[in-house]
Amino acid sequence: MREKRFFVSKSDIKGNSALLSPQESHHLKNVLRLKKGDSVIVFNGEGQEFAATVTSMSSRVGVQLDAKRRQRFTEAVTVALAQAMPKKKKMDFIIAKASELGVREIFPLETERSSFKLTGPQAPRVQARWEKISVQTSKQCHLDWIPALNKPVKMKDLLQRSKEFAAVLIPHTEPSLPSFSEAVSELKEKLNLKSQPPAAPYRILLVIGPEGGFSEKEIALAREKGAYLVQMGDLVLKTETAAIVGIALVKYAFNL
Repeated sequence: MREKRFFVSKSDIKGNSALLSPQESHHLKNVLRLKKGDSVIVFNGEGQEFAATVTSMSSRVGVQLDAKRRQRFTEAVTVALAQAMPKKKKMDFIIAKASELGVREIFPLETERSSFKLTGPQAPRVQARWEKISVQTSKQCHLDWIPALNKPVKMKDLLQRSKEFAAVLIPHTEPSLPSFSEAVSELKEKLNLKSQPPAAPYRILLVIGPEGGFSEKEIALAREKGAYLVQMGDLVLKTETAAIVGIALVKYAFNL
């Protein structure tokens, strides 16, 4: 029987009990039609998962946390994705797939050639939709983590934060750039990953540009900030494809 999984915010966990959000409570009561005493699985989106029992059926369902569940595979590297925002629903797709692939943090990115900027009265609604997509994907894919979804950031401001990460990787089409595998080899040496796993995972920021690519000014700033500009092969990928390929490559190269 398929497990019934629900997200509960860490702030809504008090000791051995927790309250589901109104949305999750609606799903439990009215969609799945669960009852008091039923067994469920809850997770807090920050790596913890619990076997639980439904204890109350008010507007916000209460659960008792019976036991902690499995300990996930410990990664040597976690991935944060900075994604230049594309038009229409492509960003929805990217957020869903990034969540499915286990990205820990997402930065919607404004670049000089971005085709979409999140401004005006629509911004809170779009942000809420992205957060909902991330939660739903994590539930469906049995993930313990929900990516932290940041507010849109400009490229120059993101690069000012480069020191928060062990490395910043930026796929680019310039022929003279080192290959992805060459950059990975250099990073493994730099981070001493070839000999021993780290005490805590390193954070790597993967920056994916818009369909038109980054401007010369943005590339110059990336070099100035010490980012690794790399090639990912001869193919010119759409931005949503580049995000999926890039995340998979980073996770495979450093964690498997």
